[in-house]
Amino acid sequence: MTDNRTAVTVPAELRAALAALTSEACDGELSAAELLAAAGTPFVLLGVGSLAQLRLLDAVESAYGVLFDLTGPVGFPAGLDALAENLAIEHGVTRPVDAG
Repeated sequence: MTDNRTAVTVPAELRAALAALTSEACDGELSAAELLAAAGTPFVLLGVGSLAQLRLLDAVESAYGVLFDLTGPVGFPAGLDALAENLAIEHGVTRPVDAG
C-alpha cells in the first residue's frame, strides 16, 4: 500500500512545545519526554483519555490561534507526530509560541 502524503519535517522545538502542552493536558500522567519518545503512538494507546485530548485541543487552539475541524476527514490528530504535522501542514505553524 502506498502512502500519498508528503513527508513533513517538524522542528524539534515545536514538537517539544506540543509535548509539554500534552503533558499539562493529561495532568502530568505522561511527561513531555515520554510523549516525545512515543511521538508516533496514538494518544489513546498512551492512556491519554478523551477529556485530556479535548483539553489539549483547547490549549493548542488558544496558544497557536488555530481551529481544528473535528468533523472533517482528518478529525483529531491521533498522536504527537500527527498533531505537529497537522499544525505544520494545515495551519502553517512551524515554531513554538514564544513564552512571555
